[in-house]
Amino acid sequence: MALKTIEQEWQEFSRYIFTGISPSPIQVEETKRAFFAGSFSLLMAVREIGEPHINEDEGCEYLEERYQESMEFYEQLKERHAKRN
Repeated sequence: MALKTIEQEWQEFSRYIFTGISPSPIQVEETKRAFFAGSFSLLMAVREIGEPHINEDEGCEYLEERYQESMEFYEQLKERHAKRN
């Protein structure tokens, strides 16, 4: 299966963001909580897209907007990471 679990995504993400630094256990835990909370939020929205009160166009628009929002964040993260290393 090519799809990763949230834990697997977290492990990759945390290796990336914590490269070159020694985060405290609290920082790691709080970052992981935020990561999982974001995942939960998006999963709840995706589940709602399948409900009758959300039409297909609205669902597709929502997902595209979240994709763009996430890509903007990711690009900013990469830029900050590159400056730090």
